Amino acid sequence: MKFSSIVLAVFALVSTGLADKTCTPSFDYCSDVLIKSKGFTADDLKDVLKGTDLEKEDIKNILFHCKNPGIVGHPKLCKSGCKDSSQEGSHTCDG
Repeated sequence: MKFSSIVLAVFALVSTGLADKTCTPSFDYCSDVLIKSKGFTADDLKDVLKGTDLEKEDIKNILFHCKNPGIVGHPKLCKSGCKDSSQEGSHTCDG
């Protein structure tokens, strides 16, 4: 296999992985929703927390804000856990 073919194959795999992550901008999501139905992995969400004061928190207790389709940030700690809602993007902190 030629080097250019390898590079193209790797690019295709990376592009496919990025394309699978979706979320609606300005909506908030609990980690379980992002993982189960939005294409994110636990590692993706842990990466968002790196370098923040929430880095060592359990991602189940974090509310993530969708900044752009496929990009989450602005994590917020939910001390009593993140609460899912039946409405898209209407997740909040318990208590």
